[in-house]
Amino acid sequence: MYEKVVDYKTFRDVIKAFNKEIVRLLVEEGAEFKMPDRLGTIRLRKYKRRIEFNDEGRIKNLPVNWKMTWELWDREYPNVVRSEMKYIKGKPLVYHLNEHTDGYRIYLYWNKKGSNARNKGVYAFQFTSVNNRYLARVVQGDNKPEYYE
Repeated sequence: MYEKVVDYKTFRDVIKAFNKEIVRLLVEEGAEFKMPDRLGTIRLRKYKRRIEFNDEGRIKNLPVNWKMTWELWDREYPNVVRSEMKYIKGKPLVYHLNEHTDGYRIYLYWNKKGSNARNKGVYAFQFTSVNNRYLARVVQGDNKPEYYE
């Protein structure tokens, strides 16, 4: 049958280095990775989120920056305990506006067009939390790569 060429530890280290380089190319250079066996392509994509308002005139589709919101509430309501804060209606919220990327959000996109995977509609591809933090560091840094829209 097959002859064992490398031990498991060496194989693992090679795969780890390969995957790390793919993530580096995706994040730092905006490259597109074509997966083997016609599984599609992976790339980072950006889109500009439209700001929408609910019936009360409050923003409904932007994520809340909870750290900044709690700091604002601590300044605006200095004598209110946090457990009592939920009873105050109409408190102001601070939102993530992504000003460092001109309002764009960046996410991992798996283009399944031309893929021969069965039931491909139920599969998703996600970055790990370590890779998401790496992407955030690169996007917030000085050398921002250009991503597809």
